[in-house]
Amino acid sequence: MSTPELRALEGRIEELEARLKFPRMMNPRELCDFLGISEALLYEWKRKGDAPPAIHFSERSVRYDLYSVMEWAKRKEVGGQA
Repeated sequence: MSTPELRALEGRIEELEARLKFPRMMNPRELCDFLGISEALLYEWKRKGDAPPAIHFSERSVRYDLYSVMEWAKRKEVGGQA
């Protein structure tokens, strides 16, 4: 198996592991745990308009769809090609 194929397989395994570990609909704290960031950084990204897509059920109830967040993160990738 070639190196790009191995990288793709590793990426898919990581994606599947994340789907098992984190709930489909995450609250802000769970999102930060998933991304490995602080809540302060999340709110900074929100102020700049560069945060993951959110679902607002009410003014005080915000959730983040795991699959949408993963797609958002993939669009942020830079490089990675050999």
